[in-house]
Amino acid sequence: MRLIDFNLSTIDLHPALRLYWEHNGQQAPVVDLKTQHHQLYLIIGTGRPLTLDQLRTRSQQVDQQVSLFVAQNPPQRLYGYRLVPHQILFG
Repeated sequence: MRLIDFNLSTIDLHPALRLYWEHNGQQAPVVDLKTQHHQLYLIIGTGRPLTLDQLRTRSQQVDQQVSLFVAQNPPQRLYGYRLVPHQILFG
């Protein structure tokens, strides 16, 4: 999924929605972003998850054509997300 596709598909969603990564039935918060090699990496960790508004603000200067990945070894490309109450789950 490209950043522009994500932004367009979430334009009408509430900006306070929290961002999580879901993998093997477990949820982990997206706590930061990093750009590298024309890719935008979602950093998974412990702590307070980013909101949709924070992701938009932090990625304003990033090329909208970048692909979204989860920063892990190896990085995993993101193809979509789903909505649950008060959360956006990438997976």
